[in-house]
Amino acid sequence: MKRTRWFFAVLLVFGPAAALAQGSGLDLNISNHAVYGAYDTELTLSGLDLSFEGMHNKDRGDFFGAGLGLRADANPGGSPVYALIGVKALWINPSYNNVSSGTALALGGGVQFALPQYNRIMFGGYVYWAPSVTSFGHSDRFLEEEARAGYRVLPNGTVYLGYRHVTANFKNAGELLVDNGFNIGFSLRF
Repeated sequence: MKRTRWFFAVLLVFGPAAALAQGSGLDLNISNHAVYGAYDTELTLSGLDLSFEGMHNKDRGDFFGAGLGLRADANPGGSPVYALIGVKALWINPSYNNVSSGTALALGGGVQFALPQYNRIMFGGYVYWAPSVTSFGHSDRFLEEEARAGYRVLPNGTVYLGYRHVTANFKNAGELLVDNGFNIGFSLRF
């Protein structure tokens, strides 16, 4: 519980500074068993991005993270292909008996693009991975991956269907499933 309070304290400290940034985004999705939320904001004109995320699965546990990455159009001059590469610090709190929480430093990124002839239809996904060398406490590995297909309802608002798979290894417990399944959500850029 102390770590959850620490995460929200960091959010309160960095949140006002992030509000002064160039562009921000909000991403929310739900499934039968989980809710996920993320907020990101551009810190510099060169695309340095600060993000905060959290997920609660009522049966399997929670994770919270804060990250830094570089976001840019990877196809300038053509149809936009937005890419992000970066790192995020995570706190993973599984709901399994006799398994303590752990932390990890995950590397990864993602991509999002729209079809050139049908620019309202978008596809995207991301992967973040922390091997045992960047996992601490009781955690030994972390993997988060998601694929999405969406429809741009507004110029800066997309509804989507996604599939998320999150696993984490813990000492004396092996690989545990943190979340797995389809979700529905929306993302906004402002």
